Amino acid sequence: MGSTFYFFSAWTDSGFLLGCSHEHQTVTSAVACISCAGGFVMAVEKGAVRPLTDAEEAEFQNAMYGSKDESTKCIASDGALTIRIKLGNQGFC
Repeated sequence: MGSTFYFFSAWTDSGFLLGCSHEHQTVTSAVACISCAGGFVMAVEKGAVRPLTDAEEAEFQNAMYGSKDESTKCIASDGALTIRIKLGNQGFC
């Protein structure tokens, strides 16, 4: 039998919940296992699936999209217009 607590990557297809068969120890390692757009991470605790906590969700967002402070940079600002660009790999498939 597997761990009593782990994460797995998941997605839906034709109304079914699908996921990887791995028992990831961290949200970030589960994110690395996402293989299609729209994938997400769920937690399993004592055999029951549960949504991510706020801290786990923050880790998910950072792993998927990077830190807001580091991933967007102001490249032009004249007081009326600010243009932001996204830098780096966004983790999409």
